Amino acid sequence: MNELNRHNPTTIRQAAIVDAEALRALRLEALQGHPEAFGSDYEREVERPASFWVERLSEQTDRAIFVVESAGQLVGMIGIYRSELVKLRHNATIWGVYVRPQWRGQGVAVDLLQTAVNWAERQGLKWVKLAVIANNGAAIRAYVKGGFRVYGVDPAV
Repeated sequence: MNELNRHNPTTIRQAAIVDAEALRALRLEALQGHPEAFGSDYEREVERPASFWVERLSEQTDRAIFVVESAGQLVGMIGIYRSELVKLRHNATIWGVYVRPQWRGQGVAVDLLQTAVNWAERQGLKWVKLAVIANNGAAIRAYVKGGFRVYGVDPAV
């Protein structure tokens, strides 16, 4: 653990409506700083108003967003949603995994993954999937450490 974070405990919790603005800022930071790591892009997301995040956080029945908080600041996030397709309702997909650089290498991403998987288990879901860019070694290591395994590679990415 680096010196900056040694004395700053973290809490992982489900994001609430009051987090909408901070969550939006964290998401934009992730997309702007690491555009290669996400399916979405900064240009699209920056156009979405804060009300988009309020709405997203208002209805978390078939989806959830979890955040890592330390000293009143969001330092990480993860989203998960249940498939809307009738034949795939047993599946969940993780999206938007991001941990601020100064918090990386401390197991925060693995803890976020476990929180999302636990949510899926409580929903009675059987499969949790995620996608990652093949050259993002740090993320792949975190995902494998979190219990995920590679099952396919999209050759067009």
